[in-house]
Amino acid sequence: MTRRHLRSRVLWLTGAFTLALFAMAFGLSWRAQRAQARWTRLLSVETKAVAALEELIRAQNAFHARFTAGLEPASRYGLVVQLLNDESLATFDLNALRGRVKAYRMLIHEPSPRAVDLDTTSRAIVNEALQLAAARKETIARQLPELENETRWMMSSGLAVAWIVAMLSFAAVQTTLRKVVKPIEELSAAADRIAAGDLTARAPVAGDREIATLGVAFNHMADELKARARTDELTALPNFRAFRERIDAELERADRYPETFGILVLDLDRFKNYNDTYGHLAGNEALRRVAQTIRETVRAVDFPARYGGEEFAVVVPQVDAASLVTIAERIRTNIAALPAPPDGAIVTVSIGAALYPIDGLNREALFQTADARLYEAKEAGRNRVVGPGGAWKVAGSPAR
Repeated sequence: MTRRHLRSRVLWLTGAFTLALFAMAFGLSWRAQRAQARWTRLLSVETKAVAALEELIRAQNAFHARFTAGLEPASRYGLVVQLLNDESLATFDLNALRGRVKAYRMLIHEPSPRAVDLDTTSRAIVNEALQLAAARKETIARQLPELENETRWMMSSGLAVAWIVAMLSFAAVQTTLRKVVKPIEELSAAADRIAAGDLTARAPVAGDREIATLGVAFNHMADELKARARTDELTALPNFRAFRERIDAELERADRYPETFGILVLDLDRFKNYNDTYGHLAGNEALRRVAQTIRETVRAVDFPARYGGEEFAVVVPQVDAASLVTIAERIRTNIAALPAPPDGAIVTVSIGAALYPIDGLNREALFQTADARLYEAKEAGRNRVVGPGGAWKVAGSPAR
């Protein structure tokens, strides 16, 4: 009787313990899945929406500054308008913002718009976008404490399970801490870094399956945000932001080593006429062909990028003036030699080149010099290179 009673108690306690562990594991799994879904929404919807609005603000300010300075045609404003169609903004009420953008677009197409009207309307667009972004950031800020509490709850539950298992085996405690608690702590730390704007943060992809899945989703979203912020979608080249970062890196390198580097600014000749004649789909294909040609022509150490519309740029490390112009001329020649598509459309480019340090000691000065030389090439007949020191590399045939 005593054995049967003891056996029953052992079986009952074992069953209860197993059931309790199962219930805890099920609860943790459910809460992890719930937290994963909320984090995924926070990263894939809310954060992308804020990034899209901030990109719109940067584009509006950049266009307005260049337009009012006479450096940007009104037709280029379409690139800013396109940013309103970003899928991440689908949940926003953009009627007011679209109305202000429309008003600004009408102003810039007037023969002689007043500067005060342009400034007022542009500020209204930026303020409206800032308000929308602030509202979405407030939404994110409200969600973060809840998600952090959720993470803390999961961590506390994991510690409770670890404590129970520790009564049976110290090794089991170590396993639980390693596979449950540590990944949750690292996930919480990575979440805090992402919330602070550090897109290099990475979550662990170890431990329990749900936690690992959440970590994979977390890292995928962070990588997507980082790549999207630095890559041009049409050509797959780095964008102007990445181009600026690379110039800054070269400037830092130049401070440490006695080396020169150059930048090239390229613009497709009469590309508006190209689009009007062959259509925007053909224009997009031409941009992709040009981007591929630039990528295949430059050296492995060079850094090609697209910084907007039909404009490209290249950072060219460790060159002198002659080598810089030679590389630019090679790019121009290869683009001009591209096989004509069935519609017969031929593409040419004009290129301006600037060399550090003779043409400028900072990013703005170098880019301004290269841009000015690009316009010299345009004025001189297009399909040519204007390099440092007024040296010219002239095309063998006129631009088409």
